[in-house]
Formats: sequence, C-alpha cells, structure tokens
Amino acid sequence: MILIKLLLRIIFLIIAVAAAVLCLHVDVNIMNNGLSETSLTEVVQESILLLIVVIHFIRVRKSSVQRQCNVLIAGFFLAMLIRELDGIFDLIHHGSWVWFALLSSIVSIGYVLRTPSLVAKQLVDYARTPSYGLMVAGLATVLIFSRLFGMSVLWHDILQEGYVRVVKNMVEEGVELFGYILCLAATVNLLHVKQPDEEGN
Repeated sequence: MILIKLLLRIIFLIIAVAAAVLCLHVDVNIMNNGLSETSLTEVVQESILLLIVVIHFIRVRKSSVQRQCNVLIAGFFLAMLIRELDGIFDLIHHGSWVWFALLSSIVSIGYVLRTPSLVAKQLVDYARTPSYGLMVAGLATVLIFSRLFGMSVLWHDILQEGYVRVVKNMVEEGVELFGYILCLAATVNLLHVKQPDEEGN
C-alpha cells in the first residue's frame, strides 16, 4: 500500500511538471500571447497559489496542532497570490496590491505572534516533515532561481542579436511555475498527515 501511494505521488508530480510545459506551449504556439498576465501559464500559477492557501486554511480549521504554522504559511502564499494578481489590483490604483499583500501579512503574523513559543515549536515540527524540503526547494526556485535565471542581461548575452523577449519570459515563467508546483506538492503531502485532534481520529 505504501509503495502504491509513493508511486501515485511520483505520477502526480510527473503529470504536473508535464502540464507546466504544456501551458508554455499553449501560450506561445497556440494563443500567441507572449505570456501576458492573462496567459494560461499565469492563470495556472494563480490557481496553484489559491489551492495552497485553501489547503492550509483547511488545515487551520481541522487541527489546532499546527494551526499557527498553517496560518503563517497561508498568509505568506496569500501575499504571493495578491502579487500575482497585481493587474487586477491596479484597477483600483496602480501598485495597490502592495497594501493588500501587506495587510494579509500583518494579519497572519499578528495572529501567530500572540503565541511565539508555540509557533516556533510548530515551525520546528514542520521542518521535520517530508513537505519541508519540497517547500523550501519550491520557494528557492520561485523567489531566487527564476529571478536570476530570467535576468535580461543573461539572455542578451546568450542570444545576442537573436534576443527575443518572449524567450526570456518563457524561461522565467516556466521555472516559476515549476517552483509553484513543488510548493503545491509539499502542501498536498500535508493532506496525508493526520493530527491527533483531527475529526475522525
């Protein structure tokens, strides 16, 4: 049974990664939208972020054992989702996404800081789970690797006279989507972790 579950997780990850590449193909070869804010790749990124936020809030509701930790993670990814939706918030006022992201961060951090020793313990416990490594790898991919690998100066040097911006965008957004998939995989893993106070236990 354990081997079957492991195999299913591997298959899920393979399909998810293949789907990420498919999104890029659709955007570039079919929709010809140059990976704009309304591209399939962007929509999938935002959908993944929303899923991550929802799953962690479900964990908040179902269990108090990791409640503060889940609130903190959900708040962090909610801020990232707001950043990805900056085009919508620009309809209110240009750059207004910053204030909404800041608000979500302040609320989540303010909530967990009421019990700092408890959240510290929960973060240590979370760091001992298999999800932690995947989550850190995903965040490093999104926040660091995709930014460095997608630098315009690098692609100008690589492509020289043949530089086309969509190539740089495709690489950057593709790597970013891969990172989000890793974060989602880490989050989905939590659904299989039963806590002592969860309903049904």
